[in-house]
Amino acid sequence: MPISARDNYLAADVQSASPQKLQLLLIEAALRSAQRAGQQWQANQDEAALQSLLHAQAVMSELMCGLRKEVATDLTDRVMALYVYIFRCLVEAGMGRDEKKLADAVGLLQIERETWRLLCEKLAIHHRPDSAATVPPPAGLRGLPVMDSMDAMSGGFSMEA
Repeated sequence: MPISARDNYLAADVQSASPQKLQLLLIEAALRSAQRAGQQWQANQDEAALQSLLHAQAVMSELMCGLRKEVATDLTDRVMALYVYIFRCLVEAGMGRDEKKLADAVGLLQIERETWRLLCEKLAIHHRPDSAATVPPPAGLRGLPVMDSMDAMSGGFSMEA
């Protein structure tokens, strides 16, 4: 199967991304898969919806495995609790074709995506190479429990789905 320009772009984007951007890419992948499951349910494609939910669950598992508790224990615990809840919603949605549970997971993933998008944007402004002095991120954002670049590459799933 030939590699498309989109695949090449995605691979380059992942390989050059900061840990925060990788976190955002994974959250977006989980969100796309969860949203796709809802669309597939609407089209009575239950098997395809299940596969989309399984992909979203795999991405959430990768996100949970990438959390580093030693960096910020309290924050990591809260993020882990959120990711576990999203994971459970995805599982329960798949087990009973529960559109409310799926909507709960999608809503939380949308909030999480926006949070990480804003963080990436803020860090990009503070770390621009053209600025004379690099401004460190705000104290509350230092040491965020995000995965290392290699952690995101270790998963056995695609981020494009």
